[in-house]
Parts: sequence; C-alpha cells; structure tokens
Amino acid sequence: MSIPKLAGIDHCHLNVDDLAQAVKWYERVLGFSVVEALAFWNEDGKGPLTLEDANATTRLALFTAQGRSKGIAFLATGEQFIAWLEHFEHLNIKTVLADHGVTFSIYFKDNSGNSHEITSHDYTQIKTVYPQVLLGSNTAKKS
Repeated sequence: MSIPKLAGIDHCHLNVDDLAQAVKWYERVLGFSVVEALAFWNEDGKGPLTLEDANATTRLALFTAQGRSKGIAFLATGEQFIAWLEHFEHLNIKTVLADHGVTFSIYFKDNSGNSHEITSHDYTQIKTVYPQVLLGSNTAKKS
C-alpha cells in the first residue's frame, strides 16, 4: 500500500496565555487576521480561534492553554483524507475522526506522543462516505 499524498499544511496549533492579546500580536507583527467563517469554534473564548495571513496561505489555531502546543494540522483533499484513514487503519495506528461541521479531521499521535491532525475542507465528500460520524463528535477508529 502506498502512502497517501498531502495537499500541504492547513494550520499549526499554538497554546497562548491570553487569546485576545495573542490575536493583537499576530495582527500587529505578522499581519494575521481572524478567519470569520471559523470564529464560531471559539464559543467559550478559549479557542480554537483561527487566524490567517494576508495571502490566506498560512493559518494558526490559537488555544488558551498552558504547556505544549498540539502540533501540525496537515491539509488533504477529500480523496486524500479518505486514503489517509485507510492508510492509518492498515498500519494499525489509532485515529480519531471528527466532524467539525465545515471540515473533517483525523487526529493521531506520532511515535513520540506528539498529537497531529489531517484536516479536509471537502466536507460534503467526506460526510457522504462517513455519514455515521455525528456533527461535533469524535469517533475512535482504532484502539
């Protein structure tokens, strides 16, 4: 079985001490702004709050939290996303599949315990293949 392709990096997770101050810093220093279409994810004010650069090529997901950040969220098309799920299953790697309403994510850990994610914005295509995953839910694929 060949290793599926990725479409790039979707975003990086960053833990910050103060979400509002971090947003101001990334706006002032790097020209990032809040992605309004995803701002609803920050209901409790602790994140994730997604920012992107002026070219809309780099995104950050900010969380109010202490300690280590969660890692990299790789980007995949819908087809690549489905292939990644099959690939992880073939390798018996534990994954968690999540329906975020506008995106789908696969969460997994590397051999050092770092958490990573593969995300896809091809929501409708993935939802057709995985209709049993409920909105807002995380479904373990392998234990």
